Order: sequence, then structure tokens, then C-alpha cells
Amino acid sequence: MSALGRVIVVLVVAYIVVPPFRERVTRLTAPSKTVTLPASEASAKQTGAEAERELKIVTVVGFDSIPAILKPEFVVAEEAGVWMASDEQVLGLSINGDQHAYSPPMLSSHKIVNDTVGGVPVAVSW
Repeated sequence: MSALGRVIVVLVVAYIVVPPFRERVTRLTAPSKTVTLPASEASAKQTGAEAERELKIVTVVGFDSIPAILKPEFVVAEEAGVWMASDEQVLGLSINGDQHAYSPPMLSSHKIVNDTVGGVPVAVSW
């Protein structure tokens, strides 16, 4: 395999396996568009103009570029205490006597967890 071929393979594997790399590539290639908003009556009275405003909407990450946690795994509090700070905050959810806690640092890299708590399907978002 040529050097170029090896580089392409490494980039493809990195895109598939490394979420921060995938997010950066997606951010560079995500489309943007311009929308036109009509002037509101209040702003037209303040400025004396009734011109429309154009706003550019920039897509920062593409569709499905941040993978959700689909099958979360939980540990008991004593085990979590080994890798979490004793004063670290968590998002807590209690339904039908079942309690789950979600780490904001973990949620920051995934943005959403699809879970079942107390027999109820939930989506936890950060």
C-alpha cells in the first residue's frame, strides 16, 4: 500500500473511531445557509426602515455527528467515587423507585443518553 493509501486509511479510521476528530471534520464541511427575516414593526419604528435582515446560519456540527449513549452502564456510588471528585455534581433522575445519576462531563462529550429508568424510556440531554 502506498504512503497516500495508508494516510487515507488512518484518516478514515480516525473519523469513525475518534469523536473529537469526526466533530472537527464535520464542522469544517457542514453547510451553512442564509435566511431572510422581515423587519418587525418595533424595529421598523425605531430605525425608520422596513428593510429585511439577512442572517447567516452556520451549522457547527452535522446531523448525527455527536453519538448518543444508547446503552448506558452504571456503577455503584463507591466505585464512581474512585474516578469522580467527591463534590462533582450529577444530574439525578428517580422514577418508580429507580435512581440513575449522570455525569455532566460525560454528557458534555455525548450530549444525550437514551435510557430506561423505572421502566420508563427517557432521553437525558445536556
